[in-house]
Amino acid sequence: MIEKGKSALLALLVVASLVQSYLLAYSMPSMEAKVRTEQDYVTTDPLGPEEQVENLLLPEQLVLHLGADKHTVFYPNDTFYDMVLDKLRGREFKGFQQDTIESVNWDQVRKDDVGIEVRFGRAVPFELLQRVFKLDSNFLFSADSVSRIWIFARKDREEVRTFFFSSDGRNVYESLRADLTVQDVQQYAGFGQYWTPFLYSDGGVYVPEAAKTYDAVRVPFTRYTPDQIQRNLFFDPATTRMIQDRQDGTQIYTDSKKGLIVEQESGWLSYSDPVAPTSSQNSLSDNITSAVLFINQHGGWNGTHRLVRGEGSASDSVIRFQQYYRGLPIIPTGGFRFGYIQLTIQQGNVSSYERSLLVLGEKDKKLSPQRKLPAGDALKTMIKEAAAGGIVESIFPAYRPQLEKDSVLLQPVWAIRLAGGEVRTVG
Repeated sequence: MIEKGKSALLALLVVASLVQSYLLAYSMPSMEAKVRTEQDYVTTDPLGPEEQVENLLLPEQLVLHLGADKHTVFYPNDTFYDMVLDKLRGREFKGFQQDTIESVNWDQVRKDDVGIEVRFGRAVPFELLQRVFKLDSNFLFSADSVSRIWIFARKDREEVRTFFFSSDGRNVYESLRADLTVQDVQQYAGFGQYWTPFLYSDGGVYVPEAAKTYDAVRVPFTRYTPDQIQRNLFFDPATTRMIQDRQDGTQIYTDSKKGLIVEQESGWLSYSDPVAPTSSQNSLSDNITSAVLFINQHGGWNGTHRLVRGEGSASDSVIRFQQYYRGLPIIPTGGFRFGYIQLTIQQGNVSSYERSLLVLGEKDKKLSPQRKLPAGDALKTMIKEAAAGGIVESIFPAYRPQLEKDSVLLQPVWAIRLAGGEVRTVG
């Protein structure tokens, strides 16, 4: 009996050994690395709505030439701005041919011919402009960028000519098969017949002959919190630590590589993520697209924005989006930084990111009385003083922000942009 028990136990041990050997031979545990993704670390809270690139490429102004050296200007807040722009978006521009800018007497065209100029605050790559207008994509110069578009009907013949101005200031690209008629151009110009008249001034800017009136408004705001921003910008918030909390409320965070400065009092964010320098060509088109994608993922858009030049730099690595309210850009002055989002990008990699944490509300309070902005010779004098010898590229109405306890006061002013990209308010 004992011997039978020993035999059974031995048989059981042999079977167990065989099973174990089989499992070791054919069921080896997986040796694949368990990679933690960003989603494994944290679920990012959406802070603001996303935006598409084409919606950020709006022209800074539309200049209408009425013939007989008469002109007017539509800004994004003006009644007919969207109407004219929508009509142009529906047209096709094909058959591009390159020429020098001297191939046309532009002073004569400006004085004599009915037409329209589409002026951008920053040169836009053809590749991205195709998302706004119907452009022929099969031409040799599509790697260039466009600073403005000029469409005019020749006074002496039934002909429409359409030119795209290169960002280098030396070349133009004429669309030989533009889907436009003389009647189309005359209709566009007709929208400006009873609008504020503007006079051409030195440097290609246009100054209103009559005062323009705008509302000052007080707008309540909410804030993104430092915790929300931290969760949106750091790959693993668990490894992020605050290294300094100043008396003024400024908080500094780091994960040993990336850095974040949050100024609580002014509501300003500065984020940095060092990127190794590269000798590869820096693509403006790719950088703009990368900037929009980054903002969509890390904070969203707190209002309407438009692509503009970064101050003090014409580099393709600095991407700046100007915030608009009621169709006017918000131009900060003094120590209060507000009204723009700016990124520095190398080959699609974001090395710095700056923006306000303040989110303007949808309802505002108009203040009385309305403010009349100066015009004519008085405005020219003010522009000359503000420019202080600099070359003025553009003049436009804007809001100057002032931070209050629970709101931002927006005062209408004229603003100028200098050749170096710097924007100053007038008055």
